[in-house]
Amino acid sequence: MGGQGVPSVDECLKIVEKLYKDGVPVKEIAKHCGNSMSTVYKVLDRLEAMGRIKRRRGHYSKHRRLSEEELEQIKKLYTQGASIYEIARRLDRPESTVYYALKRLGLK
Repeated sequence: MGGQGVPSVDECLKIVEKLYKDGVPVKEIAKHCGNSMSTVYKVLDRLEAMGRIKRRRGHYSKHRRLSEEELEQIKKLYTQGASIYEIARRLDRPESTVYYALKRLGLK
């Protein structure tokens, strides 16, 4: 074990690899290891570099701007009574994106 009774990055490799492959969220892996999420991410980076895992990435693609059609769809759905959550799920967008679009449209 590491100097403070917490597994080191090297000691966590096998634990993190197994839990990550089993689909356990990083936050839970960190709790299980007794390490920070930052340490778990370092371990995941190392495991990926070694070719032992393929990292899961976020559900949404990065910084994809809303199209004019999507803005119109958001406006239409919201005025028809759909919740921000429902609109976000239909458009496969984060709720925050829908919320800020509604603010820009003057509807929030």
